[in-house]
Amino acid sequence: MKLSLISFAFPIGLFLATIIGSLNEPKTPIGKEKYFKIAVISDLNSGYGSTTYNSDVSIALKELDSIKPDMILCAGDMVAGQKASLTEQNLSDMWQSFEKTILAPIKAMKIPFGFTVGNHDASPNFLKDRAIAKRFWNENQDQLRLQYIDKSNFPFYYSYTQNDVFFVSWDAAGANVQTDVFTWMQEQLNSEKAKKAKLRIVLGHLPIYAIVTSKNKSGEVLASTKQTADFFKKNNIDLYISGHQHAYYPAKEDGLRLLNTGCIGEGPRQLIGDSTLARRTYTIIEIPVKSYKDFSYKTFVPGKKTEVKLNSLPDTVVGFNGISRRERN
Repeated sequence: MKLSLISFAFPIGLFLATIIGSLNEPKTPIGKEKYFKIAVISDLNSGYGSTTYNSDVSIALKELDSIKPDMILCAGDMVAGQKASLTEQNLSDMWQSFEKTILAPIKAMKIPFGFTVGNHDASPNFLKDRAIAKRFWNENQDQLRLQYIDKSNFPFYYSYTQNDVFFVSWDAAGANVQTDVFTWMQEQLNSEKAKKAKLRIVLGHLPIYAIVTSKNKSGEVLASTKQTADFFKKNNIDLYISGHQHAYYPAKEDGLRLLNTGCIGEGPRQLIGDSTLARRTYTIIEIPVKSYKDFSYKTFVPGKKTEVKLNSLPDTVVGFNGISRRERN
């Protein structure tokens, strides 16, 4: 009798272990077109202290619900902080509005949601903003469907995986990324999970290069331009996604791809030297499951049913700290 119970218990235990193991690393099912699709949105906010959003934000989310991406990333500026006169209540009200207007519809899509904090979410010089942001995101940490690798510094910088892609959201809410963040990044990128990944993507708010006139100055881009670009290249980063500039421009430099993300909130901006009317945009990254590194972009204007074609963008954008050269694919 004891032997039969043991014999019965063993396969049950093995079955449960298999189920639990599979739950630890779920993958988003891939559609018939065989692409892992990542939607990228950025800069959703309105004026300082605002608890309302431009109508294009909700329009973009409805369109994403129709497109059905496998994952959504946000490159920051989800609320409108970074003003000393804003109280803790003001900041909390903004995050509650974000929860209702943006995060709830994303949660309803039942797909992973990754983000990076922007200067209006958690500026390094605004400790009150950072404290409220941390409290909000810690309350939502387990509802984002992310497969965390290291969340000890969440929500400011953390790592996660999805469908064989290794992601790092780092603290680029200000121009000067701290040394300990670079050290942590190096450790993450040296990990076995990072080495085994088919793609490495970093998500941060501030860009490496300036591409719009109002941000064409120090303090509006990452301070150590060459150091940061070299760090990414040395560690085989495939893509750096940034926000802040409110203009879509996909660039490439020595194998490192740079996705400057447009905004869906207030204040779209023109590219330096370009006469094309500024427009809100969101981007879909299409990653072929048979050739991950051959990913491409489809970028849309909310509510217009129009796609922004790569060849409609200038070949180069010359900023004060370097030249951005447009993607060709």
